[in-house]
Amino acid sequence: MSSTDSSSETSDSDSSDLRPATSVGARRLFDRMPPGIDCIGALSDGILHHILSFLPAQEAVRTCVLAQRWRHLWKCTTGLRIVGNKGPFWRWLNGLLFVSRCLRTLVLSGVGLQGTTLDFSSCPALEDLTIGFSVINVGKISSLSLKCLSIFRCRSYLDDRVRVSAPCVVSLKLLGFSGITPLLESMPLLETAFLTLGAHGHHTSQDICQKYSQSGVYCGAKHDACTNCHANNDGSRNCVVLGAISNAKHLELISSFGTVIFTRDLKWCPTFDKLKNLILNDYWCMGPSFDALSCILKHSPVLEKLSLHLFKGLRANVKMKGSYSSMERSSVISEHLKVVDVKCSVVDENVVEVLKFLCTLNIRILFRVRVRKGT
Repeated sequence: MSSTDSSSETSDSDSSDLRPATSVGARRLFDRMPPGIDCIGALSDGILHHILSFLPAQEAVRTCVLAQRWRHLWKCTTGLRIVGNKGPFWRWLNGLLFVSRCLRTLVLSGVGLQGTTLDFSSCPALEDLTIGFSVINVGKISSLSLKCLSIFRCRSYLDDRVRVSAPCVVSLKLLGFSGITPLLESMPLLETAFLTLGAHGHHTSQDICQKYSQSGVYCGAKHDACTNCHANNDGSRNCVVLGAISNAKHLELISSFGTVIFTRDLKWCPTFDKLKNLILNDYWCMGPSFDALSCILKHSPVLEKLSLHLFKGLRANVKMKGSYSSMERSSVISEHLKVVDVKCSVVDENVVEVLKFLCTLNIRILFRVRVRKGT
């Protein structure tokens, strides 16, 4: 990035150096301005802070040499985008994360996080944190200000669970975590959560029942249970994730077969007092007793919509709708339940068993099957 000044002495060559970093839409803002006018310098500090948030962190910092006015602008950028974890830049970053009082958005991609605690208490304005494709070898992630937290395609090599303490989070995404599943602490303000646990693509969880592959059944918390099914001395003696997200209004809970977290958490299943919309995959619909599905429905007293995704991939070929018969109420089902969606690739034997189980709960499926062709 070339040097430019806030005065009218900025050269045409300096301006042209900046152009590749701007979009066509951004350049149109200044199409009618007379030649020689410092277009960037004419913007307010607030707008410049927002513009800088779209630059990689290294580039944002380099703007400090452009002119006197730019010396400290980068410190107030509203977002920070960080890619990579090598060299002196990362050593500089280790201190930066704990001193920014203006930072609202932080995106970490392809980095390695190490240490005892990733503490954002000195970033009181931080509301949106995304960590992706990264190694998280820290004992705890802590923030009192976060409202949106996304952790996807990350890995931990620790022998203990990474604890996540973010009591003000409203939106949570935990997708494809490799290693030991993080332990979520209480999130009383949570509204929406999307959790995908277990083996997905190249990402594998260590929270796998060691006997499931042979028997197809979780060994549970019996005296002869496998190591992973036993409650551990890592703070997860009760719920690992379900207890923390029990205040959510919208939940999507996806897991691969063999993963023990949801099944084990259900032994101490909390009551989802505010849950209105629930999306589950086939992990929750294992016969013949359908214990997992029955348990979470029983603990969702105000549930209005239930969606069962019994398919692999991004889209379903078959969609069926059902409703709860209030004339024949079941003690397991919320009296507020209005809509039940069942989506699958084909109506095979497993799907038929799920439909039969729903009928025992007085959920009537309307066999208005919609087939998506070419998907």
